[in-house]
Amino acid sequence: MNAPRARARPGMTIIEVMFAIVILSGVMLSLSRFGQSFTRAARNASHLTIASDLATARVEAVRAHAAYGTIVSTFDNTVETSATVGANPSMVGNDGYTRTTLALRTVNDTTDFVTVTVTVTAEVLSKPVAKTTIISAFR
Repeated sequence: MNAPRARARPGMTIIEVMFAIVILSGVMLSLSRFGQSFTRAARNASHLTIASDLATARVEAVRAHAAYGTIVSTFDNTVETSATVGANPSMVGNDGYTRTTLALRTVNDTTDFVTVTVTVTAEVLSKPVAKTTIISAFR
């Protein structure tokens, strides 16, 4: 005669529960790190967008300047912040950003153009954002 078998009880063993908790903890930690990375990347993208917009707006203001001959004297070596009165265009509301404009005129027998470089810096940026354009004299 065979001894009666013990019936398997329904449910999970303590070992299975511990493995499930370890796996779930690992997944939650990974999601947490991903969330932090995503938030940091979104914040950095926002700062880069603001800097790019500030630089582009300044380049467009220089391009819209009516008198070609005064571009260099008007815009070269200008530094603007949110506190600069009369910044063109205004930087109000963009605290911590600094916009520097350099303009260099190149004139010789065959060419006459101005190279304008606008650089925006801020502590929140990993590197400055620069935009360059070349404005040609029409003769």
